[in-house]
Amino acid sequence: MTYRLASLLRRFLRQSDGTATVEFAIMFPLVISILLMGVEAGWTAVQRIAMERAIDLTVRDVRLGRLPDDTSHAEFRRVVCGNSILLADCEERLLLEMREVDQTTWVFPTERNECIDLADTPDPDDFDDFNLGRGNSLMYLRACYLIRPIFPTTALGLQLPLDASGMFALRTTTGFVRE
Repeated sequence: MTYRLASLLRRFLRQSDGTATVEFAIMFPLVISILLMGVEAGWTAVQRIAMERAIDLTVRDVRLGRLPDDTSHAEFRRVVCGNSILLADCEERLLLEMREVDQTTWVFPTERNECIDLADTPDPDDFDDFNLGRGNSLMYLRACYLIRPIFPTTALGLQLPLDASGMFALRTTTGFVRE
């Protein structure tokens, strides 16, 4: 009886049927994970480019004097979002900060710009100091737009620093002289 069991076990271990299945079962999650990370990185890059282009177009309007001097934060954000075609819920997820740089000290903000908190209703008084600058002033614009990862369980998605609402912050900075 033991001889027959040992013979069956030896014959079972010599068989090569199913080896491709084992390789597939080991490699499939790895290959799919790499594919999903590529999709995540590509979509994040596309959204970042769309945000930067929308801000560049809006800043060009400011430099050329197409926007009134008393443009508010909400109006400026509306123009930025109007120039963007790929930013979902742009007006709810975009926060802009514009400061005039003192040309005698050349001190730029060193702290990280804030992003909008989707759990909190923004207070309009927080944006009272938003201005487009005056003639010949150096302006420093920082923007933060929140994106939701497509595949948050992939390795790239796990590396993104997410906020409390599960969103990742895309930040950009630009400077210009108001003529």
